[in-house]
Amino acid sequence: MKKIVINESYGAFTLSEEGAKYYNSLSPIKLSIDNPRAWGVDGVIYYLGRDDTNLIKTITDLKEKAAAPLCKLNIVEVPDGYSYRIEDYDGWEKVVLLPREDEIRKLCADPDALIEYLRRSDCCDFDEDPELLAPPVRKSMNYTMELTFSTEANMDEMLKRIKEICRETGCGIIKHEGNTIIYGAMEHDEFGPAFVSLIFAEDIKPYLVEAIWYDKVEGSYSVLEHIMRRMK
Repeated sequence: MKKIVINESYGAFTLSEEGAKYYNSLSPIKLSIDNPRAWGVDGVIYYLGRDDTNLIKTITDLKEKAAAPLCKLNIVEVPDGYSYRIEDYDGWEKVVLLPREDEIRKLCADPDALIEYLRRSDCCDFDEDPELLAPPVRKSMNYTMELTFSTEANMDEMLKRIKEICRETGCGIIKHEGNTIIYGAMEHDEFGPAFVSLIFAEDIKPYLVEAIWYDKVEGSYSVLEHIMRRMK
């Protein structure tokens, strides 16, 4: 199994200062910690090979101390014989295994299996819901809201209401799956009014169990308490 490092949190793949210094103590290639342009939010952004053995040892030895506060670096394993790519949604990364040659031949012989693979890999926009934003637009959102609903919620009704809020404010639905709906916007002038609409949406609030606000400056944090707070 091949080991690689990914970021499992919203925000950039970022080492802490301690992590960068520890990496430098292991590697003949030194990271420029003193270069202010290399600094992200409380950390150092570098484009390192994800299978870099010195990076993997840094994460193994320092654990959470290797990452900046808004970053969560974890080591994952890729099965032998597979190539892979790393996809991210606002910095939160996942590993996508690429099919081997024998698997590709099977996919080509089964059109339904091929379409399902392309749908899962986000290579093409096969979404059945025409109101979902296309994949390239989803990844460019500066602001997103991830809403999680209780099991008692009628998700068809919840989705209908969130779509209404999005149409009124200029936001777009990014994803809906199970009891989760994610919407987003490029500008705060669109995203902010949608948030205010949620605060006043008395038909939605009883079923909300979590609401995660993300923006590319501040990162991600829960705003459930703010939504539930009654405004006078």
